[in-house]
Amino acid sequence: RPHEAYATQILDGIIRSVNRIHASGQTIDFLVHTGDVCDNSQENELAWFLDVMDGRPVDPLTGPDDRDASTRPTTTLDPHAEFTPQGLYQTGIHGDTASIPWYVVIGNHDRFAIGVFPIVCNFWGNLTAPLPLPRRTGVVLPVVLDPLALFAHGNVTPADPGPPSFFELPRFVWPNPDRAYFEPPEFIQAMFSTSSEPAGHGFTNPDTGPSWYSVSPVPGLRLIGLDTCQPAWIIEGLVYSEGAISAEQVAFLRDELDAAAQRDELVVIASHHPSGALWEGYGSALTGSTLRTLLNEYPNVVLHLAGHDHRNHVVDRQTYLEIETCSTIDLPQQGRIVEIWQHETTGDVLIEYEMFSHLDDDLPALGDDPLRQLREEAHSIASTGKSFPQHPKRVEPPLTENAPRLPDETGRYVLKSTQPGRS
Repeated sequence: RPHEAYATQILDGIIRSVNRIHASGQTIDFLVHTGDVCDNSQENELAWFLDVMDGRPVDPLTGPDDRDASTRPTTTLDPHAEFTPQGLYQTGIHGDTASIPWYVVIGNHDRFAIGVFPIVCNFWGNLTAPLPLPRRTGVVLPVVLDPLALFAHGNVTPADPGPPSFFELPRFVWPNPDRAYFEPPEFIQAMFSTSSEPAGHGFTNPDTGPSWYSVSPVPGLRLIGLDTCQPAWIIEGLVYSEGAISAEQVAFLRDELDAAAQRDELVVIASHHPSGALWEGYGSALTGSTLRTLLNEYPNVVLHLAGHDHRNHVVDRQTYLEIETCSTIDLPQQGRIVEIWQHETTGDVLIEYEMFSHLDDDLPALGDDPLRQLREEAHSIASTGKSFPQHPKRVEPPLTENAPRLPDETGRYVLKSTQPGRS
């Protein structure tokens, strides 16, 4: 993608908008990131994400700058220049309002090379991702993805950002150990290294997992984070873009839903893949239809939040809403605010949702925003440039009168609850 170099700065812009909303009086109780904090499951990408969330300096350049000095833009317009993000709102740093806690789930780009190929340990102890048909010569097409290799099929640098041609001879790449692949336990461990709240950001154990969790971010509400990147088997070179949930995780989900019902808690499910992306071919213990059937058994489940498809998509699943929210890097480069209200007498649940952009300026600014013009440029490039297709067309399940498609970007919906509850 021609706008890919701007990913860290756009994320910083999204966080700045969150902070402005929070400081203006529309208090944000917690933030949920639905996965794919990385693009290629690399350590430097994970570090960038955490630095943006914590407000630590970010250096997006991982190799030499091969641009002529006379052609480089000013620092505030250079996507390869080091910058200091604002960081998600923390009391005492950004103001006197309460800090915003954030939670995250694992996405396929956090688990697999370029989001699809299994990462394995090779004979020399390095993590690599073998590609399909590994017996080919590898002269003009690679046979393995290795971010630590000295040679690559194509150049991706500030002067020649790519994408490379389909057939290219290997060329030297400046090595950088920070680009190494990481394994899923390292993702979880990294979530315990932040200065922002809470420790682990949903995950409970940095050493033994699991990669799913259940927390109560505010009284009366249960947030269950699922790992939909758990195929029952891993085969080198096979494509793993869609979702899978393990049987162990399904048992955990049922137990947590039962416990939440007994505690009279409303439940929000968060996962990277939407329900329609769960695939039996990966050995998933739940398909889209069986997950929806399970959640419909619990009237206190009000939301399923997902990402993956880089689109805004809202569907009434009979007793709850399933909401997919778009990516921050691809258009329209937005986040979503969701509000949940419950009537104290009737128990009816009202859900409102609306989008916000990293370019919104209708609220008072919270400090300087020196990279706004750079983000405007990134948005313009994304609007005119050619993006690679993210995922193949997926056939949606048929929608009944009780499960209509709802407005994607701004809406209000009332769910009928079986029992009175809190407001």
